This record gives sequence, structure tokens and C-alpha cells, in this order.
Amino acid sequence: MKELNQVYRKFRINEITLGEWHSYIATQDKSEVLKVVNTNIEAQGRLTNYKNSFRYQTMIRKYCNLYLHSDIHPYEVVRIISDKCVEVRPMLHKQTVFPKEFHSGGFSGHYADNYAQKYEYSSNPEASTKRVRLGKRGWDGGRFRMEDEPVYFYDYNF
Repeated sequence: MKELNQVYRKFRINEITLGEWHSYIATQDKSEVLKVVNTNIEAQGRLTNYKNSFRYQTMIRKYCNLYLHSDIHPYEVVRIISDKCVEVRPMLHKQTVFPKEFHSGGFSGHYADNYAQKYEYSSNPEASTKRVRLGKRGWDGGRFRMEDEPVYFYDYNF
């Protein structure tokens, strides 16, 4: 059973191909294979449910990004006041990769590679801080999201 779990894990992370997986399970007991696969699927479902839970999404992390419709602005968590209140400060960002493919049409045009943007981030100690509180809808009414990485996104198509 342990070997079957290891081979299934290799299959899930693409270390072995589908053909190799099929040839391996052809030599195994079908009830054992079914048990291993179902156990792993249930565990993946529990992990997905946890990551989508309100508790996980509102955990305090290093960065807190502000979502304004289609744009995103990076903030860093400067101080934790309590488990429901933090102080955040806007971060500096410098664009390193710009969208290139502009297509005319619509109101004026749009960029096909709008999501190919890349930025470098740095702390901004001179910026003023803001307190953000956790409520029923999330941080500051759902406008802020705690994340492990800073994110800046400017929607060139809006």
C-alpha cells in the first residue's frame, strides 16, 4: 500500500506518465488502487475547502493587497494591533515588463498580453500607515486581501 501511495503521488506531480501509471496499476489489486485514489481525492478536497475558507483567507500575512475593481495595489503589514486589526503601508513598485501587443478596436483598443506585466517591489518607509480591520466581509469590507506576495496590477484595458 505504501508503494502504491508513492507511485500515485509521482503520477499526481507528473513524475511518471499516464501510460506508466496504467501499466503499474494493471499489476495491482483494484480495490487497493481505488482505496488509495479515493483517500487522496478526499484529502485534496479537504485542503481545497480549507484554502477557500474564510479563516484561511483572512489570516494575517506579510502583505495585504488592495483590490480596486480591476486594479491591485500592494501594501505591506507594518504592525499587528490584534488578530482583527493591522497597520498597513503602501509599497513602491517599478514595472519591469510592459504589455506589448496593442490591438485597435472597441472604445480605443486593448492589450492582448495585459497579464504579462511584471513589477519589482520595495518598502516605502516614508508612506503613511493605515489601519485595516477584519469584518464579516473580510479585511476593510473585502477591499484588502492578505497574501504571501505583494501584487500590483494596472488594467491597461479599462
